[in-house]
Amino acid sequence: MRGLPKLKVNFEYEKKQKEKAVKIPKAHVYNLSKVRKIVVGLLIILVLYFAYVLVLANGVAIQNRELRHNITSLTARIDKASAGTTSYNPIVGQYLANFVNAYYTFDKTKSDAWLDKVTPYFAKNVTLSSSTNTENMKLLQAKLNGIFTVDSIKTAQYNLTIETNGKQVTMVVNVPYTQDNDKLTVIGLPYVANEIDSVGQVGKARFDKTGRTLNDEAVTNKVQKFTKQFVQKYVSSSTKEMSLLMSDPVGLDNAVELVSLEDSDMQVTGTKDKPVVTAKITVKLQGTNITQVQTIYLELKQQSNTYFVTRFLQA
Repeated sequence: MRGLPKLKVNFEYEKKQKEKAVKIPKAHVYNLSKVRKIVVGLLIILVLYFAYVLVLANGVAIQNRELRHNITSLTARIDKASAGTTSYNPIVGQYLANFVNAYYTFDKTKSDAWLDKVTPYFAKNVTLSSSTNTENMKLLQAKLNGIFTVDSIKTAQYNLTIETNGKQVTMVVNVPYTQDNDKLTVIGLPYVANEIDSVGQVGKARFDKTGRTLNDEAVTNKVQKFTKQFVQKYVSSSTKEMSLLMSDPVGLDNAVELVSLEDSDMQVTGTKDKPVVTAKITVKLQGTNITQVQTIYLELKQQSNTYFVTRFLQA
């Protein structure tokens, strides 16, 4: 029919959506036997790795030992090549000749003047006193045997002829010194020594005086007693006889006699089994009244109820 309005009807409805199933993650179940195998495998890998590292470290240690051996060999060759060769230097020769003449010409009535004259030759850490020499003496002749490397220190060795109390005596002395261009310094008291073979000497590290004092009184007393016996034996025995007491034997064979070595002159460091002794000894040239102060250094090793000298130096 015309004229009637159209009737619109909307039918709306809500579609029901199906609910999705919630997925629950599966629980991981570990097999204990499998875990053990993994842990054991890791441990084996770590052990193999550390073994590999140790092999590498051992290889490096072997290389280092070989390198040190090569350095020692080269040092020995250098020392042998340099033994006695620097005596041609006129500056060194004149300086040392002046020093030896001043040191071994002494008038006990003018000891202070002697001290003033010789002090400038020495390094500042070398202790001198007017009582270093006690008898009049005059240097008649000084023959330079050569300049050697002794314990990595340049050392001039002289054959001296000295007059004292109307007698002429001879002795061999070493003078340790250092050189910086044209400046020279005597770095230790001259000391009586065996004549050095001009073929050359093997250099070693100089002794270190910075060790801690050994505070065990019983050990210190024992070391001091041994040191006194050793020094007495050293000045009175031959090199061959000293082989029972030290690894590199040397003996003065009565060239001098021991005047004094007091406990207060000895410093004991190191450990109970390996003590180290630094001492000042006073010796007198045999058949004369000429005395001389020398410094000695001993590295000892416990041996039964006594000690054995593994290293002996003088300065």
